[in-house]
Amino acid sequence: MNEPTLSVVMPNYNHARFLKSAVGEILGQSFPPYEIIIIDDGSTDDSVKVIERIARENPNANIKFLRNEQNQGVIYSANRGLKKASGQYIYFAAADDILYDDFFDMSMRLLAKYPQAGLCSSMGKSIYTDGSSVQTPLKNPSPVECYLTSRECMRSLRKYDSWMGGNSNIFRRDVVLECGGLLPELGASCDIFLGMLVALKYGVCFIPKQLVGFRLMPNSYSANFNSRTNEGLSLYSYTAKLMKTTYADLFPVDYVNSWERRMIYRDRISLVNQLYNRQISMMQDIISEKNMLDKLFFLCMKLSMHIQLMVLIFYYLLRLGPELRIVLQRGLLIKLKRLKSRFSHQN
Repeated sequence: MNEPTLSVVMPNYNHARFLKSAVGEILGQSFPPYEIIIIDDGSTDDSVKVIERIARENPNANIKFLRNEQNQGVIYSANRGLKKASGQYIYFAAADDILYDDFFDMSMRLLAKYPQAGLCSSMGKSIYTDGSSVQTPLKNPSPVECYLTSRECMRSLRKYDSWMGGNSNIFRRDVVLECGGLLPELGASCDIFLGMLVALKYGVCFIPKQLVGFRLMPNSYSANFNSRTNEGLSLYSYTAKLMKTTYADLFPVDYVNSWERRMIYRDRISLVNQLYNRQISMMQDIISEKNMLDKLFFLCMKLSMHIQLMVLIFYYLLRLGPELRIVLQRGLLIKLKRLKSRFSHQN
């Protein structure tokens, strides 16, 4: 029986400083990919030169280099690579991602064991600019390597929301094409939604081991998208509409309604947290002397703003009821893990 083949598709925009390391991690995998398709999306840095040099230095790696004449966006580039790929499975890589040595091998081995699965996902690590990190997903659908049926996936989605991180997903290429690829109208959450579709159609494999890392860059596509609150709210409404119409056979109506409420309140809480952090930063700039009176005033203001934040979250709890438990639990776990990571990093 022939070993399944894997195509790696890597869109790139102005990430010249990460490219050598990112491609090196792909080439260093214990399971070598059949091909690596790199799409430069109109970079203005030295990306093109770096990619061409990497291709010359690795003539046996089957590196295929495509260029967009102008910047089209990461989703366009990923879908272009998808159409050019020829492997049975596909991995959408990012130039600033981190891949650990056994990622491809463990994922492809499990997919070979369960060929009916539409994808394989694993644990990862989100790395913040301050050096702290959070392991994701926060809640595991299984403590051991396994295949989850579509029915089991829906049960896990109801309980945890999506656990399928975009940079840990290796998809069956035919399934992704069947689903229409990455939907550009869904913005930064298009890979999450694709994972949900595939899971509910074909089931998924899961590996409870940290195999990838994701750098949370301040100017990244997802960071910029998450800061645009009105756009986020429109996205959730549109996604819920898709779930109720085009994909009504996969998503029960009660789940869709619950999901949309959670996403909207999660977005609002995120916005309030951003405002809180911005106000704290502004107060620190305004109060420059830092004598005892200044410190006391700053402490009182910080406490006042924190109380406002807690009152607002309590209000959301009353509005959303038990469903907010998932939202708050997620936020609390992220904060606790970041604090723990930051403390370990400093020591």
